[in-house]
Amino acid sequence: MPLFIDIHTHQLTVEENGLRIHNLAVNQPGFCADEYFRIYHTERFFSAGIHPWFLQRELVGKGMEILENLLENQQILMVGECGLDRIVSIDFEFQKEVFIRQILLAEKLQKPLIIHCVRAFPELIAIKKRLNVKVPMIVHGFNNNLQICEQLVKNQFYISLGAALLNPGSNASKAVCTVPLNQLFLETDDKNCTISSIFAVTSEYLGLSIEDLQEAIAQNFRKITEI
Repeated sequence: MPLFIDIHTHQLTVEENGLRIHNLAVNQPGFCADEYFRIYHTERFFSAGIHPWFLQRELVGKGMEILENLLENQQILMVGECGLDRIVSIDFEFQKEVFIRQILLAEKLQKPLIIHCVRAFPELIAIKKRLNVKVPMIVHGFNNNLQICEQLVKNQFYISLGAALLNPGSNASKAVCTVPLNQLFLETDDKNCTISSIFAVTSEYLGLSIEDLQEAIAQNFRKITEI
């Protein structure tokens, strides 16, 4: 049966015919890996990373140690979400340092990266080029202008679109038709919506059947995860 693949979510509920990547922010206050696996023992797949919102210099070393140990678990398919955010007050150079450490870890383990990026797309693209990153890099929750979208696509990023697609006036709704199908993912993130509703509206934007869209996303998922 075709699946609704949700590449990035914080939601607690599982939708019928859904396959989701549940996010674990290992540096979020109160995070406990054992507790998460106990609660979400029915989950199949996760991502795990150090989020730029919760960075603390004195905790990064321990966080990286926890992350590397977690990534040995075969249920954890991706590194992240991790990345860069110019909105938060945390020193930007420090953000880049921690982000690069996670990129290098993803390269070492050959796992894709799920990326949080806010007002730092030139820096993101520059880091990818400078490090010559080979693992897939997915920009999640994209809702920016067409020029940025085109630059990301040109530099071989995958683009994940989410609840903003439900708003026909959003940047995501304008960008969706410019993202090649073989670089597209869909997600719910932390929004109160279903992944099937996002597939439905995306299929309308693209003029595809939901089944054809499901198969295209599934092919992308198999390509980046080798599952």
